[in-house]
Amino acid sequence: MMNMKNSVVFKMHLIETAPDTHDQFLNASRGDMVTAIAIEDGTLGMYSSHQPEDITKNYAFEVFDDEKAYQAHRHSESYQQFDQQLTDVIVKHQVIDLVPQFMEHQDVALNISTPNDLWINIVSIKVAADHLTDFKQVLAAQLDNAIKSDPGILAIYAGTKKGEPTEWIIYEVFQSEENYCKHIASPDHQSYVAQSKEWVLEKKVDQTIGDVLVNRGNN
Repeated sequence: MMNMKNSVVFKMHLIETAPDTHDQFLNASRGDMVTAIAIEDGTLGMYSSHQPEDITKNYAFEVFDDEKAYQAHRHSESYQQFDQQLTDVIVKHQVIDLVPQFMEHQDVALNISTPNDLWINIVSIKVAADHLTDFKQVLAAQLDNAIKSDPGILAIYAGTKKGEPTEWIIYEVFQSEENYCKHIASPDHQSYVAQSKEWVLEKKVDQTIGDVLVNRGNN
């Protein structure tokens, strides 16, 4: 499992690419992410995926040990190449800083950069301000038990938007749709849903197609 520290840097990127440039974007992302995980000790996880109905809408999640590690990656040769290759590809790029609330993945390092059948969700939740502590406790207990008991759950990271503690983002990577269905049907998950029902004001689940998903495991 991943040891979460207060220094961890967690970012979500919303990236829109020009039409017919997805392969170029994917190749550049693959080169940067795979290289970063291989040689940068402070880069803990990097994930990219896209909307099923629109491949110009992309998401990327990054996890770094601390700000120093993040800056080291930003100044790395692989990132500079990535940035240069996509000058005319990326038409819109929004970076959202997240405050880590729960971060766990399986012990075995994830190294996927080719077409796959992973089931990846990006869950957006608005929580009632007076129940933030309750929600975090219930959510963390449920997720911790789930990832420890089910190897089909490859990674789950949860964070709140910086400066907006009621706005939660949960990034989930499952081995397959079957694993996802098993997870949401489990008694633990059903209990979490029932307990948090009155605290959750809004919820949206976006299922995405995985492109590059790499992490260091517990190395």
